[in-house]
Amino acid sequence: MKIAILGRGVSGRSAEALAVALGYEIYFFEDGTFSGKDSENELRSCRFAVVSPGIPPASPLYRMAVASGIEMISELEFAARHFPGRVLAVTGTNGKTTTTELTVHLLCAIGFEAVSVGNIGNGWSELTAEIIRKERPIPFAVVEVSSFQLELVQDFAPEAAVILNLASDHLDRYHGSMQEYGMVKGRIFAHVPSENRIFGESLLTSPLRKLTGSKAFGNRLVSPDGDTISYGGRAIVRMSETRLRGAHNRENLLAALELIRCACGDDVLFSEKLREAIKSFSPGEHRLETVAERNGVVFINDSKATNPHAVLAALNAVGKEGSVRLLLGGLDKGMDFSELLGGLHFVRKAYLQGQCRDKIHAVIKDACECECFDAFDEAVYTAAREARPGETVLLSPACASMDMFKNYRERGERFRLLVSQPER
Repeated sequence: MKIAILGRGVSGRSAEALAVALGYEIYFFEDGTFSGKDSENELRSCRFAVVSPGIPPASPLYRMAVASGIEMISELEFAARHFPGRVLAVTGTNGKTTTTELTVHLLCAIGFEAVSVGNIGNGWSELTAEIIRKERPIPFAVVEVSSFQLELVQDFAPEAAVILNLASDHLDRYHGSMQEYGMVKGRIFAHVPSENRIFGESLLTSPLRKLTGSKAFGNRLVSPDGDTISYGGRAIVRMSETRLRGAHNRENLLAALELIRCACGDDVLFSEKLREAIKSFSPGEHRLETVAERNGVVFINDSKATNPHAVLAALNAVGKEGSVRLLLGGLDKGMDFSELLGGLHFVRKAYLQGQCRDKIHAVIKDACECECFDAFDEAVYTAAREARPGETVLLSPACASMDMFKNYRERGERFRLLVSQPER
């Protein structure tokens, strides 16, 4: 069987591994490397095309694939069709990675072999290829799912799934429409039993939930006092006993526990092993990560906050009135930066850099003191120099990083380096 793979990034290479394991003949296509009728005819000769999420629908290659009439699927769908194990899935604007990692951590603690795959950076198709080649046993897959991956799913059917939240992000891809963005996110529930469709805590009472096109949800866990997590009136754990900071991480924990409950039953929620695993879990790097403390000033790396909703969560978690020196800016994704206004009472001053610094400045200049910079390093050094004891220098950019850095990790590492050494 001949198949096409569109794009040779992380997703494309993962799809290649699975295609090879299945014995398929592969044709690769990338934007800028195809031409005319020969490419179109070659594409039409393929059974289907696996499309990498980084190829936008507006690109010439994507349009050519549509015009060819062949079936187009995401790498997520390709893996789902061949993965022989159990699957849980996580999507949402923010918190996906933490919730995915936390769910895996909890499953492993109670005796399952579980792995994180998908948008988290671990290729699900590559894992499936290893299983087909009998190089590893079949694990429980917890899949972090982006909206880009959901655009081309058809049969993806996790046994339980969660949409954590919805906020302005990637609207450049969705014609500025939150409605379209929400409906794409809602595709995660297409083949999930109604009782296993879970919404994040913030979505339960939000009108944005309607954008997903799904009214059914299976939430049963609650946190009535904002600290105690309970089920059926029985306490499981208190947030204050964990290493998870902020309301957004309570949302992540509730979602992870709902997924565990759906997969493993109610009784496991009261396991001492599960409770201890919750208390031992720490979020990964670049997520509200304290990287330095000097002269009474705390430096926090939240480089993974790539939209305004994530910045609000960070400010609510670490901020006190007028105590934060906030580093904002980067690559715009068509987002609504007015959402930032709801958290600027925490901000002493905003230090703006990156491609969309002027756009952010126009929105927030009347709400807090701002200064624009041409270089990231200059913004960081100025914030560090001006910070006073008791204040926090927070890198929580509200933007993607690719205007100045390879990814959010590189941006976070640069921040960590700069605040660990004297200004030059």
